Amino acid sequence: MTFNDAASSYDRYRPRYPRELFDDLQSVVGVDAQSRILEVGCGPGVATEEMMARGWSVLAVDPGAELGRVAREKFGDDRFAVEVATFDEWDSRGRKFDLVFSATAYHWVAPALRWVKAAEVLDEPGFIALTSNKAMSEGSFHDFAVVTSQLRRTHGADDERESPSVQELSEIVEDTGHDVGALWEAMSPQGSDVIAGDLFGVPDVRLYPWVTTYSTVEALGLMATYSRYLAMDVAKRATLFERLAAIIDQDYGGALTRHYVTVLAVAPRTSHHASAPTVAS
Repeated sequence: MTFNDAASSYDRYRPRYPRELFDDLQSVVGVDAQSRILEVGCGPGVATEEMMARGWSVLAVDPGAELGRVAREKFGDDRFAVEVATFDEWDSRGRKFDLVFSATAYHWVAPALRWVKAAEVLDEPGFIALTSNKAMSEGSFHDFAVVTSQLRRTHGADDERESPSVQELSEIVEDTGHDVGALWEAMSPQGSDVIAGDLFGVPDVRLYPWVTTYSTVEALGLMATYSRYLAMDVAKRATLFERLAAIIDQDYGGALTRHYVTVLAVAPRTSHHASAPTVAS
């Protein structure tokens, strides 16, 4: 819920998703204007933007009322609607969907429900499509994160999860790509041992590398949307960010380059009925 208080900043600074990803999603799933799409954790509509631009219709579920308000203002209510709830507690009221989509949000769904509930609300045939922007361990943004790690911990900010290399990310996909649950749990900061099992078929997994550069203001604006900083005492965060800004300006010329790989996993709903989640052995 910390994100709800930073809805506008989240919308402004969070990275978008490659257009090619949505081209591939359309190709794999066969999405069109008549498709019933459920987006889990839409936030202010960062990923929704591309779907709306393609003429798709989206019903979103998000626990943040302010996040939902920002999204509604962007898209109107012709082809977009948002229901304020966590996916865990959301009542589908028997509605069925062709696609369950989630962008950098599905790790917030309770492990025991992640795959069962998605399977329950999908028609046959139906798909779950999960995507996430993964920051890589290269570029000046990564160097800056390493250099300032102790400073951030000293100011009371929990350190972020270590960024993988492209090779390490590829190995995760190779090792767990047989099961959409195993793959997503391996990539999630709150990952568990729960897998999708026989609820979903083998996912189609695609990687999209890209690079972007942030000014000092943009870099700190992005960081300020992360829950570890949103949860900080306001005065401590201001002091920390002043120090970080000075380092970016003095040591990096006021700009940081960040390397991303966006991961897309699309898995078909099987004919098995939803049941208790499976735990990897």
